[in-house]
Amino acid sequence: MNHEHGIKPIDDLKDIPANLGDEERMEFLMKHGVSEKFLESAEEAPEDERPHPRTRPINVRFDDFTLKRLKDLAVSRNVGYQTLLKGFVVERLYEEEKRKGLFAVDKVRNSPSASMPESEASKPRDWQAEAFEFVKENRELLDDPDLDSITLSRLAGNSTTRLLELSGEIKKGSAKKGYPATQLRRLMKGYEKLKKFSEEALELYEERFGEPGDNIKEVEKLQKEAESNVVPLRHRA
Repeated sequence: MNHEHGIKPIDDLKDIPANLGDEERMEFLMKHGVSEKFLESAEEAPEDERPHPRTRPINVRFDDFTLKRLKDLAVSRNVGYQTLLKGFVVERLYEEEKRKGLFAVDKVRNSPSASMPESEASKPRDWQAEAFEFVKENRELLDDPDLDSITLSRLAGNSTTRLLELSGEIKKGSAKKGYPATQLRRLMKGYEKLKKFSEEALELYEERFGEPGDNIKEVEKLQKEAESNVVPLRHRA
C-alpha cells in the first residue's frame, strides 16, 4: 500500500477512473495501492482468472549444435523451443528437488511454469511409437538418390538426438525397481529402430560425401554416448 506523498490508497473499485485501459489501470493501482478496507471487502477471484506472475527474461548461451538440436526437437513436438527449454528446466528441477526432499508439492504444482495439463503431464510418452513414426516419416528422405549433404547431416543429427534421449530413458527405467518389463521392451524396440536408421544415415553420408564435417563428427559422438547408456545394461541382463 502506498501512503507516501499524500497519495490516497484505493478504497473501492469505483475510485479507479473508468476510461483507463488495462495497462493504465495497473499503473494506477501500483501508484496508489489499496487500503485495508479494499482488501477486506474484495472477493477472491476464481483460480482460472487469477493473473500469473510475470516471468523474468534471462540470457542463456548455447553452442550452435545444441541450439539446433533443441529447435529440431521443439519442431517435432510442435512447440516453441523456448517453451520446450523451460519445460526441461522445470522437469529437471522437480526431479532433483524431489530426490533431495527440498520442495513443497503444492508449491511446485501451482508454479506458473507447471502449465501442462495434469492429464498430459501424467501420461507416459510412447517412445516406441515416436521412434517408429520418426523412421516412417523420414525413410523416403533417406532413400532419395538426390539427397544433399546438408539435409542428410540434419537427418542424421535428428535421429541421433532422439536416440540419445531414448537411451537415457532406458537407462533410467532399468534402474527403477519394479519398472514394467513390457515398457522396457518397448523402449528397446524403439531404440533399435532409431539406432539402425541413425547408422544408415551416417554410413550414407560417408559413402556419398566422404570425409565428415564437424556436425557429422558431433553426431557420431552422440551415437556413441547413446550406445554407452545401453551396452552395460545388455551385459548386465
